[in-house]
Formats: sequence, structure tokens, C-alpha cells
Amino acid sequence: MNTKHIYLIKHGETEENLRGIHQGQAVGGRLSERGKNDIRTVGNGLAAAGISVDQILVSPMSRCRESAALLAAAFRSADVRVDERLSAKNSGHLGGQPRELAATEAARHGVPIHQLRTPGGESSEDVQARYMRLWDDVCARPDRTTVLVGHGGGIACLLLRLTGSGFDRYLQHVPGSAGVTWIEINNNASRVRLMNVPPAGLPGLVSTRTVR
Repeated sequence: MNTKHIYLIKHGETEENLRGIHQGQAVGGRLSERGKNDIRTVGNGLAAAGISVDQILVSPMSRCRESAALLAAAFRSADVRVDERLSAKNSGHLGGQPRELAATEAARHGVPIHQLRTPGGESSEDVQARYMRLWDDVCARPDRTTVLVGHGGGIACLLLRLTGSGFDRYLQHVPGSAGVTWIEINNNASRVRLMNVPPAGLPGLVSTRTVR
């Protein structure tokens, strides 16, 4: 089996992030200037390293589609497609509300926050299962290099599973604006080469020499 490379990239910072709003699926979001610049830095950094991308799969949320459009400018040959499994968490009535309300709600119901499922919504465990279904599909495809543009919570949930970590380490796995994780897959074995590297730290960490 040929070596595969998968890059997990969180969308750039949004105006809502700056206000401490939990967006979820309730708020599409709009990139801040920093968010746009961070995504451009990632795209240019990966392209300058000689990395070619076969496909870019992106969450349907506007903050991710805006990020993917900026990335695609650096990888014009990539096939860009929306995949619903990369969607943000459906947080029900907590979507669009201050972030601290989720912890309050979990405490009120007496459940760990990763198991909190609002009426009509999802828990973090549900999101993890959804991201894992996508991961398994991507690993089974023949594409050599895939970029997944998703959300901090979903990426953290996926990384917890891939690294064998529990939800008690969730916060340590949440990427910042346009954070990049690079995973190499060879003979069905995955290796995390980089995890949640910020855009400014990317140059020099990936190169044609290390991925070819």
C-alpha cells in the first residue's frame, strides 16, 4: 500500500470566536482578518513544501467553506467537496450561546460534558463517531493526500480516538485557529507526524523531503 498523508485543518478564527460564542451548527461564522491570514499561511506553507493535494473535504459550515476556498487557491488541482460528516456539533439550544453555558448544563444534568446531549442535538461522543466514520472512508480511498477542513471540537474528538486518549484530555487536543495536524498512513498503520501546529510554526516542519 502506498503511503497516504492526511492533514486535519481547523477553520480560521471567526468573529464569533472573538466574542466567546459557541457556534456549533447554529451559527455559520465569518472569518476574522487573523483567521483569513492564518489559513493563507497554512496553504502557502504546505504548497511551498512541495505538497500536492488530491482532495479537500470540508464541513458545510460557512467558516469552513471560506477557509477551504482560501486553501484551494494554493492547491488548484485538488478536488474540493463538502462532506456533512465534518459538520460542527449540533448543540441544540446551546448553539450561538456563550461557551460556559455547556458546562453549566452538564452539571445541572449530572453528566460529563462530553456526554451532554441537548434535545435534538449531539454529544461529543456522537461527533467523535461521525468523524471516525469519515476517517475510515478516507483511509480506504486511493487518494494519496487528503485535507480535511473541520472544527476544533470534531478534530479534537478524532485525535482522542487516534491517539487512544480519553475525553479527560479533550482540551489538550483542540487546535487553535487554522491549526494543522499531519498523519501518515503506511500499511494500515497511522503515525501522527505533527499535531495542532499553529500556522506560524508550520514552515520547516513539513517539506518535500519528509513526505515523499
